[in-house]
Formats: sequence, C-alpha cells, structure tokens
Amino acid sequence: MKHIYKLFLLFMFVLGGVASFAKDIDLSKLKLKDIDGKEYNFSKEKKTYLKAWASWCPICLSSLEELDEFTKEEDRIEIVTVVFPGKAGEMKADEFKNWYKSLGYKNIKVLLDEKGEIQKLARIRAYPTGIFIDENAKIKNVVPGQLPKSNVLKFFGLEEKKEEIKEQKVLIEQNSAVQKENIKEIYLAGGCFWGVEAYMERIYGVIDAVSGYANGKTANPSYEDVIYRKTGHAETVKVTYDSSKLSLETLLEYYFRIVDPTSLNKQGNDRGTQYRTGIYYTDKNDEKIVTEALDNLQKKYKKKVVIENKSLENFYLAEEYHQDYLKKNPNGYCHIDLDKANDIIIDPKKYPKLSDKELRAKLSEKEYRITQLNDTERAFSNEYWNFFEPGIYVDITTGEPLFSSTDKYNSMCGWPSFTKPIVPEVVTYHTDKSFNMVRTEVRSRSGDAHLGHVFEDGPKDKGGLRYCINSGALNFIPLSEMEKEGYGYLISLVKE
Repeated sequence: MKHIYKLFLLFMFVLGGVASFAKDIDLSKLKLKDIDGKEYNFSKEKKTYLKAWASWCPICLSSLEELDEFTKEEDRIEIVTVVFPGKAGEMKADEFKNWYKSLGYKNIKVLLDEKGEIQKLARIRAYPTGIFIDENAKIKNVVPGQLPKSNVLKFFGLEEKKEEIKEQKVLIEQNSAVQKENIKEIYLAGGCFWGVEAYMERIYGVIDAVSGYANGKTANPSYEDVIYRKTGHAETVKVTYDSSKLSLETLLEYYFRIVDPTSLNKQGNDRGTQYRTGIYYTDKNDEKIVTEALDNLQKKYKKKVVIENKSLENFYLAEEYHQDYLKKNPNGYCHIDLDKANDIIIDPKKYPKLSDKELRAKLSEKEYRITQLNDTERAFSNEYWNFFEPGIYVDITTGEPLFSSTDKYNSMCGWPSFTKPIVPEVVTYHTDKSFNMVRTEVRSRSGDAHLGHVFEDGPKDKGGLRYCINSGALNFIPLSEMEKEGYGYLISLVKE
C-alpha cells in the first residue's frame, strides 16, 4: 500500500536526518565477499561510492535499474553496494543470493556484510544510504536517502557525461514517422502516479508517460514536500501522444476507465489532495474537448464528477525512482487494473456516416443494395466466404473496424462467419421479420449499414454465436497494411 510506503519514507527522512558518523574511518583492512563469493578489498586507489540497501526497501528496489546502468557507464569511480543478510529485516544470505540473481542485473557489485561491520562503522540508520569513500579507502561522508547520480558525481568533483539528445528530441527521432505537429501532450492526475504512468504507456498512440507533480504552490517539490508539507501539487502523469493515431477524446475515455470520478481526494487506498483527479491542458483548444468529455461522463453518474478541468499551471518531474516504477517493481503497489488498457476503444467519430449521394458514388450497385437496401448476396459466390488471411474487416461504407480474422472460421454456410465483432460497440442489433422468419439483423454502428445476421449455432467454446456477414458489406485490410491504413491500434487483435 502506498500509505505504508509513505510511513517508510517518513521513517527514513527522520532517522536519516539525524544519522552521524566518524569521518576518515579506514576500510582498507575490511574483508567482505561479494554475492559470488569473491573477496573484495576497498583499497583500490580509486574513489568509491558504496550504497547500502535492503531487499524490502521500495526506494532501493525501484532504483536498481538506474544503478545498473550507472555502474555500466561510469568508469571514473568504483560503484559498489552492500546488504546485511540476517540483519534489520533482511533475508538470510543464501535466500538473498537466490532472490537477487533472479532479478537479472548484470553490472551491480553486491557485497554481503553478514556481521554488519559497515553498518556499525558508518552508523547506517536508514535505507538507502550512500557512503563516499576516498582513494585511500577512508569514509569521507555518509548521506541517507536516494541520491541521483548527478549528486554522487558532484561529491567527487565530477560532472555527468554529456548526453547528446534531449528528451523531446529522443521522442521525435524514435518515432520518425510522427510529424512534429501531431505530437500533443495532456497532463492527467488519477491518484498514485505509478499506476497511471504504467497504464498510459500501454495505450496505442501514447509516445511517452512520465510521473511528476502539477498545479502546486511551490517550485521543484520533492516527494516528501508533496506528502508532508502541503505544497498543493497533484501526483500527475505527463502523457505525450501522437494525435494522428490517438485522439484526445479516446485518450480521455481510457483515463475515465481507471479513476473514480466522484471521489474527492481519494483513489484506491490513497487519500489526500495529492491524489485528486484532474485533467490539465497546455493547448487552449483542448479545453472544449475536456469539458465535453466531462459533461458526457457526468451523465453516467448521479453524484457530482469532481475531476478538475484546468490549464496546467506548473509541472515538475518526480524523482527518478518514481519513473517506470512498476516496470522496475512488477509486484509493486498499484490501485489500477492495467489490463484495462488492452480493451480497445474504437472512436465512431473517426468513421462518419456518408450521405446517400456519397454512398452511390463510392459503392458498386451490389454493395449499395446490400448495405442500404438489406439485400443478401449469393452463398459460396462472394469474396470472403472462404478467405482466411490475417487482417481486419471494416465497414465498406465508413471504414469502421468490425471483425478480425482471428475470430473468423469456416462455418460452411457460404458467407463469411465470425464468432464476435472486434468490440461489442461497433455493431447494433435489430429484429428482422422478413421472409416469414424472425432473425436478428446486424448493422454497423457508425454507417448504419446492413451487414447480415447473427445466429446461435456457432462454436460453443467461443460463445456459441455465428455472425453471418455479407462480403459486399465488408472491406478487408491485410495485417501488413493495417498500420499504413490507420488501423495500427488493432494489430494486437490479429493473429498471423
């Protein structure tokens, strides 16, 4: 639970703040072994950053990936970590070794101090704690808390190695197909930002999601500031997305799935103004879209929707250990069902209905009669009845996606047969009493085109339905063309 994590941070902050130690303690004669059983000597004639940590410490765990990269890239100082098996809640040595090796980090050197010698010498009172050791193996400073690599290097009089590409440039170059004018951003507050960030990164069209603090009263707040010092910030995720692939309207629909819109200053088990919900925009044109989306959402609730709708006043990146937290800690706390990102949303506004004049110009006589006059083509003599290439089938009148090849099967009825539509919303159902029969007609949602009928004689293991559809009502988009044709967001639904 994140509130337990906050208590841990307070414990670390208070005890860490009063930790003291004797400088210039000599570690040259201290003999420890690393996780592979090799002896380690601190007398390296090289400055060393020693990080004390614990397997139960969430901040420690979330920073391991960054530390692994830091160790790999930095050769000017020695970077080492130390744990204390069997002490202060840590696992026994053998259990820790097996657990740590399962994490897969290749560059971090881990020392095992089973006697707690460094713990005593450096007077460690909190995890993580950084210990700065000079080239003569003497302790020069001990600093409780999570330290960014810039601070570590600064203590040793070093600067970070220059990175040639800035964040936004990286995003653009990694997505070279994205035109710069299509890159948009919106800021979403939805409770604990760990889950919101991980959820948003799963949505097709989202280029990047980063955690931070928005619309507060102070500049550059720390996590502790936001929690304990009433800065007024909301835990917020900056979402950068490609508007040619994902509309703001659809993005907000995904967002509404993971928040309780009527809950004030509370999401999941987290309470406080920092966990309020809010949509913060930087483009004035987005205000109308957000307002309309919230008005439509309000119609679904009797209680008042309390999601803030405001322009962004300020945004500050959260500490590195918060970024991609759930990637670093797959079993970490999250109040959000991340699988909801896999439930595709198809925006009907992208596929508007055509006028009769436009339809007559676009469709063949056969296609027009099927879709507009409820005609039925002949069995076994239509385009897709015996066709099973990977791809999707869209409404021939509007292009709205209707069915996937994954759900197509050979029913031997003479028409294309599917066990279900891509998502339930793309079709509508109507009672058909023509020809002295009672059948269920299937029509497309946006185009209101006649597609065919649905029967209850389909495969039992897949729901028992058979969508019997006219080929003349469909257009097939092969898997290889889906991205180019604007259906890339549905590729995950198609099996080769």
